[in-house]
Amino acid sequence: MFKQTFKTNFIIKQFGKLISPITTESKICNILATNLKLDGNAIKILHENKVDSKLRKIPEEQIIRNCVILQNMNVRLDKVELLIPCLKLQPKTLRNRILIFKEMGVKSINLYNIRRYFSYCRFLLLMQKSTSYFKKLFDIPRNKSIMKIIFSNVDLTYNEIDKYIIKNETHTTIGYYYQFCIMYYQKHHMKLDNKLFHKRKKFKYVSLTEMTRLLDILKNKCQLDEKFLEKHLYVLNIDVNNVEEVLNELNTNLNEKSVIDLIKLYPRILLHDISKIKNTFQLYQNFDLQNQSHRSILQGFKINKDTFIERYTDFANNLELDVWLKHPRLVFMLYYHKSITNRLTYMKHLNCSNNANTHTYLSNKDFFLRYIEGDLSHTAATKHVSYILKKEFGDNKIHLLSSIKKHPFWKSIPLLRIDKTIKYLKKYFSIEDICKNIQIILYPRSLIHDTLNLSYKEYSPQNGYNFTSTQYLALCLYKLEQKYHFSGNGVWEVEISVFKSNLFEDVYELDNLIERMNVDENEVMNLSGEAWFEHLLQ
Repeated sequence: MFKQTFKTNFIIKQFGKLISPITTESKICNILATNLKLDGNAIKILHENKVDSKLRKIPEEQIIRNCVILQNMNVRLDKVELLIPCLKLQPKTLRNRILIFKEMGVKSINLYNIRRYFSYCRFLLLMQKSTSYFKKLFDIPRNKSIMKIIFSNVDLTYNEIDKYIIKNETHTTIGYYYQFCIMYYQKHHMKLDNKLFHKRKKFKYVSLTEMTRLLDILKNKCQLDEKFLEKHLYVLNIDVNNVEEVLNELNTNLNEKSVIDLIKLYPRILLHDISKIKNTFQLYQNFDLQNQSHRSILQGFKINKDTFIERYTDFANNLELDVWLKHPRLVFMLYYHKSITNRLTYMKHLNCSNNANTHTYLSNKDFFLRYIEGDLSHTAATKHVSYILKKEFGDNKIHLLSSIKKHPFWKSIPLLRIDKTIKYLKKYFSIEDICKNIQIILYPRSLIHDTLNLSYKEYSPQNGYNFTSTQYLALCLYKLEQKYHFSGNGVWEVEISVFKSNLFEDVYELDNLIERMNVDENEVMNLSGEAWFEHLLQ
């Protein structure tokens, strides 16, 4: 038998699910029939107009919301083939257009007047018509004022309306006149006036009913005063339903900040869809990023979920960047992912990536160039070492910083090496053991590894020694420093000590100490971990 190959895309990824194209068309038609109560003839027309291919890329949630808007606002569905371009509109745009028609006195609204077909938009075309033509088209009495009709929706009486404005109604287009009414209401009743605000095209056609409702929520529920609104006038163009969803469904406190506090810090959070905001908050919880700075928290809303996870995973798999996964500025680093990876690649070529910190990655260009040219050197600054101690040992171990600072070269140790040394030690020793010998984190892993192996062999139980893990680690630190006459030079990757060790003298001193360590009656064995450490460093 002949085999026929079909070039078919079996699955498509949409709404976070895998959906088969075979069921997509029936699913969309089922959504339309359920939410718009369409009959069999209407469904047949939609099939003929290839509703599947035209609506496949639109999120299911948007289709449902638009259907609900059309149903609740009693839009006539006479020509069901015009339904598809209407469903492609954003829910906010669709609702605004319908409300604007209603506010201007249009009693019966059909799909034809609100649709958009490629570059042709019937709604915008109607807004360019004269007020007299608009009244005639929608059977509005000629002697009835459009302004009175508009303001009747917000309970403004005739006495409160400027009669001069009403007289100018016949000398302009209906769209311009509607905008003029909105400007009048904003200035005299909302007490908001900004000429630049009205010049922006995206604010041209905003429903007065929606704006009034939105203003009430922003002032009363979000606790935003008029000065704040004047400074952030774009919030008057936010989808009021989305604002209500944010306030009702987002009850999470992040970094001791409530939703109201976040709105005041970053009003643009209201521009994001509630599902995206929830996803971002969930990511912060999943990755334990509750300690992020407020600016970092807000920056996270600009990154979609998949990109966030991808970049976080990239950092986690990077030896140079995974050290900063718990840093308060991590989300900033994720946002500037491309810039940071480019800088890291550049620093690797110059062999200076081990000394980089968060400021190196996020600083401006001039600062970064000074760093790679050698004018600046970032190593073990107090705040960065504190961050590493908190990350690896917990908040209650921050006092160990004072012991680390006693080392003469603690500021010269690369942060990345400190982090790697701690992770290496945690594989074989408990946190308490490491904390009792905290200065060992300043030493290279290779030296620690070699010294520990020699100590295990030389002072093993088979040879009559019975040391604890804390004592082995203390002995390792002692032997490392003894080699360099306790000058601190043991921290360098390459030996730079100017001292020439006396081998016989060193061996004698070490053996003498070991004998004292191994005698049970000796008072040294009865010392606590910290006292033991201090004794070794005497």
